[in-house]
Amino acid sequence: MTLRLSLALVSLAAAGALAPLAVAAPAPACQVLTCETEVANLLNANMLDLETKANDHFRFGLMAGSRFGTPEQLSGDVTGTGGYGDSGGLWTGVYLGGEAMRYATAKSYLARDHRAPGKSAGQGKADDAPGHNKDALTDEERAYWTAQRDEALGRVRGMVVAFNRSVNIAAGWRTTTKAPTVSYDPTKDVNPQNYRHLADFGGGVIQGEAGMLMRACTPVGEPLGIGKPAGDDHRVVGPLRWTDGKDYWCEGSPSRDTYAGVTFGMLTAFDLVSGDDPAMRTMLRADLLSMGNFLVSHGWTYPRAWGYVSTKHSFDNAISADFFLQVPMARVNLTNAVRQVVADGNPADKAKWDAIWAAEFANQVVGGSLLASMEVDSLQPNDGYYKFNLHHLTAFNLLRTTEGTERELIARAVAVMDKTTGDDINAHFEAITFSATGEKSRLNAAVTHLREWLDYRATIETGATVDNLKRCGIDLACVQQDQYEMRADGAGEVTWFPGQPGVAPATKAAGKRAARPLPVALRAPSDF
Repeated sequence: MTLRLSLALVSLAAAGALAPLAVAAPAPACQVLTCETEVANLLNANMLDLETKANDHFRFGLMAGSRFGTPEQLSGDVTGTGGYGDSGGLWTGVYLGGEAMRYATAKSYLARDHRAPGKSAGQGKADDAPGHNKDALTDEERAYWTAQRDEALGRVRGMVVAFNRSVNIAAGWRTTTKAPTVSYDPTKDVNPQNYRHLADFGGGVIQGEAGMLMRACTPVGEPLGIGKPAGDDHRVVGPLRWTDGKDYWCEGSPSRDTYAGVTFGMLTAFDLVSGDDPAMRTMLRADLLSMGNFLVSHGWTYPRAWGYVSTKHSFDNAISADFFLQVPMARVNLTNAVRQVVADGNPADKAKWDAIWAAEFANQVVGGSLLASMEVDSLQPNDGYYKFNLHHLTAFNLLRTTEGTERELIARAVAVMDKTTGDDINAHFEAITFSATGEKSRLNAAVTHLREWLDYRATIETGATVDNLKRCGIDLACVQQDQYEMRADGAGEVTWFPGQPGVAPATKAAGKRAARPLPVALRAPSDF
């Protein structure tokens, strides 16, 4: 009988790992790669449960955070949504990549279901007898994989259309310059939203254009959408008219989180799904090209159509220059993504982006900027931990689409990160690393930690309080939040960051963390 590959794990794994993955049974003596059925069924049951739950979060082609009317979180009882700033790019992009892999996995099972001569569908025998096909699917299995393929394709199409809107809707964003300049005084202005601004020139210098990626867009008037901005919350822009005749509110301050998720999802869908959908392929190619052209034309900065000046955050300024100029991984990834999709498109676009890639590879990779930035990030492994999430997403795209010297040099930089995150007990990281290396130990770890995540999920869904602080000094070794250790091969452990001295005891207690990664099932609720 054909094993149903765990699609929960597939959503984390890479395109190159679409061959059937055997997974572990819980018996301690059983090796992960030789024990299949029990854990495969467990993971598939949870995958199907999560896909059903996704119906309450999949809105306007985006994966959004939902609030329910009761603690039981009954399906359909959604009373509110939130998190569109993260959902529009990062959450939706990761889910898009997972659904693309779900589609490709189902398709691979259906494609190998060759019937024995003279046998119709459902009549081939799955054994090694002469004239029989050991890969034949039963009617139940064929129906299962067909359903997985079709549902995944529908989800992929919905997200691709939503991203097309987010990439291009800013073409209708128009502003005018204010004179004289409006300045805000937080001692006089009663609207806290205004405190982030030093001045407002109103815009008018840079107008909206295609390729000016939005974080997320939802229709005006939708109670579960983004909603009209309150006061001077200028991060929400609009209403902007789209080609469907509707007006949309959009969150207009994308970050490298947004770009990492969008490129991960779009390029994976381009490679694994769009070959069966020419219209989707054309749309994805045009959208990635538009994003790339916008950034290159503005010197890898992100200007906005508003005229705010702020020292609070780059997202509040008229221009952001940090996430591509300061993060080589993001820049190399975006360049490579565009280069990949235009390879079979317009020859002029291909020539342009081959040249841009050559320049960026020489400057960022060969020149050492990528390697140096990964070393800097790894020196502080707990600060801004999300950075490793983004790096793994971009590494996935880069390592699976490059070869030879290009891949080798990029892999060296990724290896620096892996030296830090490889023992973090993180199924997401382990699955992506397995896709790049083929090391079965990585797959084993990913399956094990995905199983532990199911226990973690069961705990947090009940709303149970998880507080490991009281265990410090009893059965858990704890250190200050800002204390790190660097292991030098052959030289033992070296304390690099000793922790801040003179901190008040109450603050110090709240700032403690476990010295070593906790088992997944015992971790406190977190976004990542």
